[in-house]
Amino acid sequence: MSWRRTAAPAAGAVCALVLAAAAVVFGRADVAVIAVALFAAVVLGSRSRRPDRAVHAALTQEVGNPGETTRTGVVVAVTADDDVDLVLLRMTALGFETQSVAVVPPSNVSVDIPLAHSGEQELISIELRGVAGDAASISDALGRASLRTVVEPTAIQAPFLPLPARLRGLAGGHQSSRPGDGGEFRDIHPFAPGDRLRRIDWKATARLGRRPGDLFVRRTNATSDADVAIVFDDADDVGEAVVEWTLGDPTLSGTTSLDVARDAAWSLASAYLAAGDAVSFQVLSRARGAVPRGSGGRHLERLKAAIAQTSPHPRLLSRARTPLVAPGALIVLLSGFLDGDAVRLAALWRAAGHRVLAIDTLPRLNSRGLNRKQLVALRIVLGLREERLHELRAVGVDVLAWDSDPVELHATLRALAAPRRARAIDCTPASRPGRSSPD
Repeated sequence: MSWRRTAAPAAGAVCALVLAAAAVVFGRADVAVIAVALFAAVVLGSRSRRPDRAVHAALTQEVGNPGETTRTGVVVAVTADDDVDLVLLRMTALGFETQSVAVVPPSNVSVDIPLAHSGEQELISIELRGVAGDAASISDALGRASLRTVVEPTAIQAPFLPLPARLRGLAGGHQSSRPGDGGEFRDIHPFAPGDRLRRIDWKATARLGRRPGDLFVRRTNATSDADVAIVFDDADDVGEAVVEWTLGDPTLSGTTSLDVARDAAWSLASAYLAAGDAVSFQVLSRARGAVPRGSGGRHLERLKAAIAQTSPHPRLLSRARTPLVAPGALIVLLSGFLDGDAVRLAALWRAAGHRVLAIDTLPRLNSRGLNRKQLVALRIVLGLREERLHELRAVGVDVLAWDSDPVELHATLRALAAPRRARAIDCTPASRPGRSSPD
């Protein structure tokens, strides 16, 4: 740890000389004594330089109440060698707000930090400087120390889950349109090779049999699993306070689009895994943080950690990687749709036959504090965004705004989870024979 001399000794020497001159001019012995004492203090303080003095700080996050999720405490424990008089702390909370304090070692400094957002974040970072020899010497700033934490997203109940067009397997948590075991009654069918003897319906056989040997079985619908691919668009992170978009103060921005996306991703992932489905997670701008398809309790913890650690990562040159998804999987695309990359990928997935559920993660905006030019710019941005959402609906993508009233959100999920009925064939004279109306 390197130390350097401050301007305090020079200033003290100058003050001592001024006092000595004043004592000679005015004949004041008491002033001369003060001048000599001050000069002696300057000399002694300048000679007490030691390059091996050390200053240390330890950061510890306080354990608060189990239900407290809006604030946390951090304790900065400052220690130093005996001849260090003062320690200067420069603390930056959440990467934005900076404060400087001076403490006498050893000391503990408690800092209360609001947790305004979910995800991985830097709670506090500090820089240390030691002061010794009655401010005659000061150390260079130590390396920056920081404390990071991960705030878990909040899950809401999702009793209704949209399903892909095709399910997999003959056992699972969802009723399929294929015959199998575990589902509701399907029909009465003639006995065929492979049917189990315990499924023979003797009453139906007595009623429908026309010749000896006719047997009829009672068939049910199979219960199958769904493949769900959650794709997270991490390009933008904008808050509900539009005036703070350019400043980036996390304490004033309110709920951000990535907060909404994390809550939505965790809510849907936990709900699908609880139903026994296979869920994968991918981030649109980078391969890091992807979780392959899986199910079960351990997979749930892996998904929770990956979702909580997502952070904004702007894409360069408007290019986004195309995540690989399982054939026939339901793709849940979480995005604010402030650019066209997510729309392009959704259209490609729809063309490949996937069902795509687009989760609109833009929070409900607050335009207070904007001037006239900023309001015009906001209208243009939102207008382009509405065009992208209209384009999604036009190619058959289901759009759901997550940051909405809970009753409305559950009603929309219930409508999306309802089985889709095939449209009736157009039998008007103007239509060609065998031609059906488009889906």
